[in-house]
Amino acid sequence: MEGRRQYHSRVREASAQRTRELIRDAATTLFVRDGYVSATVKQIADSAGVANRTVFTAFPGGKLEIFEAALAAALDADEVPLGAPNLASDPDDVRRIVSQIVAQGIGLLERAGALMMVAVESSGADADMRRLSEESSDQSAVNAMSIAEGLSEHGLLRPEISLEKAAGILAAFVSPQLHQQLRRVSGWDVDAYRGWLEFNIRQNLMY
Repeated sequence: MEGRRQYHSRVREASAQRTRELIRDAATTLFVRDGYVSATVKQIADSAGVANRTVFTAFPGGKLEIFEAALAAALDADEVPLGAPNLASDPDDVRRIVSQIVAQGIGLLERAGALMMVAVESSGADADMRRLSEESSDQSAVNAMSIAEGLSEHGLLRPEISLEKAAGILAAFVSPQLHQQLRRVSGWDVDAYRGWLEFNIRQNLMY
């Protein structure tokens, strides 16, 4: 009997997780299409094909908890986080280093850029979105400074460029705003976007 109870418990847990994912994915589509403020729990429930009460059972915190879960899934904790490139093995290989920086940034933005922009665009109307947008911006600044420090420590940063300026340039290049403009609005494919970023980082920051 104990084994049967454990089996049924696992089945219920798996079913609940599938329901959470269904709701989260339906909400993601609505958030990106309509914005955080305009999307309602009823719309999310209808899009997911579940009852309103099911949404609140899965996400007691309502719309905010759903958005945070969607953003966390898009960021994907299993991916290598954006940060200082691995410079130790071959610090003279500038193209490899820049490709590594850009690959990290593009990977994050392709997964999470659209939802990051939802927070940015909704920040004027919603305090929670403003908080998430500011947290994202602060983390981006930390990551950019980490990369700039790595380049400087290995003598790859142009001497006339301060760490603060280099970090600001990197944060601007690998930002959800620029990603949206080039990839979504202007319709660049990912290879064109990657090549443009690599060229401009080398031209603006490095020897």
